[in-house]
Amino acid sequence: MKKLVFIICLFASHLSFSQQTCSCSQNFDFALQKIKDNYAGWGDKITPKNQAEYDKLTQEVRLSAEKITDERECYFQLKKWFDFFKDGHLFISPITPYAVEELPAVIANRASKIPQLAFNEISFTQYLKENESKLQTVEGIWESDDKAYKVGILKDKNNPKKFVGFILADRNPSWKAGKAKFEMVQIAPQKYITNYYYADFSGEKNFTREIKNFLVIENIYKFNKVFPIPKEEVDNEDLLHKIADYRIEKLDAETALVVLPPFTLPNAPEFVQELVKQNEEILKNTPNLIIDIRNNPGGDDAAFTSLLPYISTGSIVRKGGVFRATEENIISIKHELEAIEEYPVYKERLAPKLRRVLQQMEANKGKFVTGLDKEFAVGVTMPNPKKVAFLVNKNTASTAEQFILEAKQSTKTIVFGENTKGLADYIEVRDWGLPCYGWRVAFSLAKSPRLPQKAIDNVGITPDIKISETELDWVEFVKNQLKK
Repeated sequence: MKKLVFIICLFASHLSFSQQTCSCSQNFDFALQKIKDNYAGWGDKITPKNQAEYDKLTQEVRLSAEKITDERECYFQLKKWFDFFKDGHLFISPITPYAVEELPAVIANRASKIPQLAFNEISFTQYLKENESKLQTVEGIWESDDKAYKVGILKDKNNPKKFVGFILADRNPSWKAGKAKFEMVQIAPQKYITNYYYADFSGEKNFTREIKNFLVIENIYKFNKVFPIPKEEVDNEDLLHKIADYRIEKLDAETALVVLPPFTLPNAPEFVQELVKQNEEILKNTPNLIIDIRNNPGGDDAAFTSLLPYISTGSIVRKGGVFRATEENIISIKHELEAIEEYPVYKERLAPKLRRVLQQMEANKGKFVTGLDKEFAVGVTMPNPKKVAFLVNKNTASTAEQFILEAKQSTKTIVFGENTKGLADYIEVRDWGLPCYGWRVAFSLAKSPRLPQKAIDNVGITPDIKISETELDWVEFVKNQLKK
């Protein structure tokens, strides 16, 4: 459940394994041994019912791996075996991710369907000057916050609610000046649904907000208007409470919005704690609170604890994980304890728990041991917020799902959205270096005490109130529902 990135970096020097001669089959055999001997889900995933299917696949992958010399081919062959387990916490990490390559003709076909406007920066600037009195506020020249893109935005001739954002200078033979980078459809004043096109011309739909001279395509890009000169510019309050990716925003007198960072952020607990501290007055004086954890992949389970006092109506209990006590899992935890000696923040937070688990594991080798529960006690229930809504989607995963399950111990909590990803049954992920290619294999040392009665993997948490895909502004939807 902890930050996997942190764990991988932490253990690289301790658990790496190297040989002068390398082969794909060495990686497979090494990974299989580590998983079979240490993965907490092994006994749940390999059963008499699927044993024959597993044995057949294992034999096929092993025979194929013996013949493979190409790293990329090896990765995708081994991935077939890993996919059998249907556990997103069980995987191989190559140094550089291997993408599934598409044929140039497929990419060219997508490109041909995307609009090409007859403008460059000079001609579009002239157009804007000649039509300035007729322009919508969103029309003009905008520059991305990282200076990577300068785009023009122009209203569609046939649809007054549609706008096209296009690049103003050639970038490569496929991306010429005038090629649409995104298309926006206005759904409310200063709100749009945007289809953004990536380098390979694949599209992604996102919600977009126009805030004075800023255009925020959520989770993708922010643009700053450079021409015509904006009549109104954002101030520091806008930057902190409306434009920042992770923020606490007062939506109206009754409702506040908390947008949390991914819990994989290296300093997520400290970041959220500071965010809560700086916005204490908003949290204490607003009856309805929306916590947006859409697209949150999980990470550090300490990342959200500073919000628990505003959520809870009584003590919230975090159940201890059920650890598989093996020699190599004991080694992993010992190395982690050694490594965090140099990191006071992690040492204070993690060492007591790890030492208790280690003691139990050493006394019960070959068995499963249960870590201690952690109680977040509450003295007095805060009068505000009175309702706490969680906004989730299919990419809300792992520790973010744990956050929801813990928050649902409060009578204030309502979950809105769609089923979450379903990636929280097998936990406490650690990794080992593989013999070849600099790859690492990651797996869970423990499983949730909810199992097997309340499994959520590959199913997810069902929201209390589902939001239809046809609903365009999910935050607005939740805000209105809370008022009811």
